[in-house]
Amino acid sequence: MHEFIAKHQDKIAGTLSGFDRLVFRGHLRSIGNPQGMMSYIWTNQVFLKNFGDHVEKVTERVKEASLAAAKACRRSVKYLNSSQLDKETIARNILAQDDVRNGLVCGLSCIEPCWKFRDPSQSNDEKPRVVC
Repeated sequence: MHEFIAKHQDKIAGTLSGFDRLVFRGHLRSIGNPQGMMSYIWTNQVFLKNFGDHVEKVTERVKEASLAAAKACRRSVKYLNSSQLDKETIARNILAQDDVRNGLVCGLSCIEPCWKFRDPSQSNDEKPRVVC
């Protein structure tokens, strides 16, 4: 860990450490509404007609980057068929099954419920915009 921090110190604002593990959960509140999503689209110069393809590509890149650490450590990567499954219990079961002593336990992937954004102008003569 010290080598990693030394190598990337110019990109690190701070570090976190925990006794057992750290679990990160978050929301992108800035794009969780139509105005925020339009700001994202404008900033990234994405045409509304290309929005679907754009977010699919971004999603794939984020997913690959998120699971890369698990794959590099040869840890389990599991797709969950439901977001309602208890991820903590699944991780604990993998921890016990694989006898993990330290480091990354696994990578879990699933589709979480979220807002759907659409462009109503595709179905009528309205000005292009994003709505929930």
